[in-house]
Amino acid sequence: MRDPRLKSPKQADEHLPPFWIFGRDSRGRPLDPRVKEVAEQLWRFAYRLVDAELHDPASAAQIVEKVASEVSSRLWDQPGVGANLRGYFMTAFRRRVRHQSMRENRVAYAGLVNELELNHRLTGPDFEGIIERRLCLEVIIDLLPHEARHMLHFRILEFSWQEIGRRLGVSAKQARSRFYYELEKVRSKLLQSRTGNVGSNEEFD
Repeated sequence: MRDPRLKSPKQADEHLPPFWIFGRDSRGRPLDPRVKEVAEQLWRFAYRLVDAELHDPASAAQIVEKVASEVSSRLWDQPGVGANLRGYFMTAFRRRVRHQSMRENRVAYAGLVNELELNHRLTGPDFEGIIERRLCLEVIIDLLPHEARHMLHFRILEFSWQEIGRRLGVSAKQARSRFYYELEKVRSKLLQSRTGNVGSNEEFD
């Protein structure tokens, strides 16, 4: 049964902007053309879903681009994702929209509109912090073993530990424990390198 919140194709097409997407994944590699093709096929669905759930259809292109970037990165590391790429992309997109909706719905304002600026200091995005976090994430991804990297990509796409565990054939608790165990090993190696306990010519395992 069609979701009544979604507009009919005729209504949606009246304001549907042309599809456009940046050609790089989250790690700067060329976007997989299969991902771009799927994203374009699902563009009408994505636009309608964002309009219905977030009431901000203008943000649909940005969300599609983010999901495509992460899915393409995942496809580089795990080619098996391509077996059902459309379903994988759609699931990742739905989760991204749902989680963004949940985050936005948590916000509550107290007081009159003209009191907002007095009660809440206005801040802009911390671009330096964003870049630093992205660089740290790329270092961590490169150092993690294959299975842990696989789990990290699923977490970036906002899959739950229960779902990740099912895909790996283990419980949610086991999946989480394995991931954080490997993450702790990476953290220890980076700390050792920073404090000079690892020789300058020694490579990470």
